[in-house]
Amino acid sequence: MRNRFDRLAKDIAQEGLTPIGKVVTSAEVVGEAQHADVWYEPDPARASGRERLGLLGRLAATACTIEPYSDTPSADEARACVEKHLALWRSFAARDRAAEPPFLWVLSTGRPAAVLDGLRAEPMAGWPAGVYEGPSLLRTAVVVLGELPRVRSTVLIRLMGGGRVLREAIEDFRQLPEDAPERAIALGPLLRFRAEVEERGPATPEEEEFVMTTQELVEQFIEQGRTQGMAQGMAQGIAQGAIALYEARFGPMPPSVRSAVEAMRDLPTLRTWLVLAGTGTREEVHDALAAAPPGRSS
Repeated sequence: MRNRFDRLAKDIAQEGLTPIGKVVTSAEVVGEAQHADVWYEPDPARASGRERLGLLGRLAATACTIEPYSDTPSADEARACVEKHLALWRSFAARDRAAEPPFLWVLSTGRPAAVLDGLRAEPMAGWPAGVYEGPSLLRTAVVVLGELPRVRSTVLIRLMGGGRVLREAIEDFRQLPEDAPERAIALGPLLRFRAEVEERGPATPEEEEFVMTTQELVEQFIEQGRTQGMAQGMAQGIAQGAIALYEARFGPMPPSVRSAVEAMRDLPTLRTWLVLAGTGTREEVHDALAAAPPGRSS
């Protein structure tokens, strides 16, 4: 990845698309010393899940490469994306000649004038403002994140940007209902990225701004768990919150894991599990549960 914010974009894409298909991040390009940021192949059996992703779900209608830029790519960078896309296309076609050809989506925070001119890209019919399609022969499109309408359906895509676009997307994200699917998808990557930036120390003014912008998001997350605990009994509420976060991200919780969470009464342990359910991997959650003494009381 080109910088930390581009990796955040990759993580959000992976979190959102994994439930509805096969996702490979840093996908190796056969025969090339290059990697595509995100390669996605849809699972027809799970197509209905795309609706909850808004504009990101529309991008995922077919196999595709997603190349996010938290700044504005140059013509050379866009050309490299097209080269990787064509190589992946050849590999994909060799495996399944009957499949619909894949698409390349270049996500740019700013307006890449040289790229749009070079591709002779035009506004894509039937899509929101900010989405431009290049020659049909290339199956390539550019999404200018800064030009997308500031509406709920574009929140996940706008969280893949940088600067003002990311700041406004986080503000909109905070206003979503507690049970919004977008929250289950993006909260983990946002909090993980924030923790990483704080641990290493903000290296740029943009990273400092990100830490400040997401502070309220962290407080909101903690307060949500506290409110649930007061309403249902502190331990029970936190346990149920951890289960809900886990299942929103990974699907049904295994019965043995659910039993361990529901039996736990140690509040510090439950709070740790609550945060881990929203920010960690499935394996990290299971490892933490396996390491804890069973059902100890507070």
